Amino acid sequence: MKHLLFIKFLIALVATVLAVQESDSYTTPEIRTSGISQNDITTVSSTVAPTTSSAPTTQPDTTTPEHPVTSTTPVTTVAPKPPVPEDGVWLITDGNTTCIRAILKIRFKIPLMFGQDEYILLSPNASSDRSRCDLSNTTQELVLTDANYIFRMVFKEDSVKNAFVQNITLSYTLPEQSDTVYNDSKLFAVKVGNSYRCRSMEDVSLANNVTMQIFNIHLQAFGEQGNADFGPAEQCEADDEVSDVIPIAVACALCALIVIVLIAYLVARQRSRQRGYQSV
Repeated sequence: MKHLLFIKFLIALVATVLAVQESDSYTTPEIRTSGISQNDITTVSSTVAPTTSSAPTTQPDTTTPEHPVTSTTPVTTVAPKPPVPEDGVWLITDGNTTCIRAILKIRFKIPLMFGQDEYILLSPNASSDRSRCDLSNTTQELVLTDANYIFRMVFKEDSVKNAFVQNITLSYTLPEQSDTVYNDSKLFAVKVGNSYRCRSMEDVSLANNVTMQIFNIHLQAFGEQGNADFGPAEQCEADDEVSDVIPIAVACALCALIVIVLIAYLVARQRSRQRGYQSV
């Protein structure tokens, strides 16, 4: 009987131990720390400030704009060339005598505001009705009129039989301005009976910076009865310089030709000598 009780006691004790071990396997394991209590861990974790994210760094915009900016190249404007006048021919007569003969190709350069220039061309159709052969015994006048200008040349004969232009006057009207300009210098002087001729371009200064630009001119005043054409022409200095260039150019060409012929002769002579040596 005692043995049975002892065996029951052992079975109960084993059952109890097994029950205790099974319950321990489902419990949360105890947190073990070395030197720090559970309360200390809670305090430290609560004092740590949450990490804040820094402001985003602005990066340069490298994207291509929808409408790219294009650089424009400055446009260089070329000023138009001024117009070129035409030759005009005028004959001023008094009875059977042609006192003034004129072939003129003239342009007037007139400065305006803001550095601009205006040009008036001497028209070949300009009227010469106001010209006079009998202004005085020693003075004659060529007057050419058109819609917007009056051009006047006064010829003078001095005591030693020289004829020249004593005065030039231009009265003009433009949309921008109107004026009367002149030049009182002694111009185009020749011996009476001769004509003045110039094919080179000349500039004659008038008042207020107006310039008379001459492309071609052939003038003669104080013509005598029976003269059917211009008298002997006295050339302007510019034409004389041009005419001097032609003889100089011809002389240089002849000198070069002589040198070439001489060199060719010497070369041919040298070759003939060499051939003679080879035959010997």
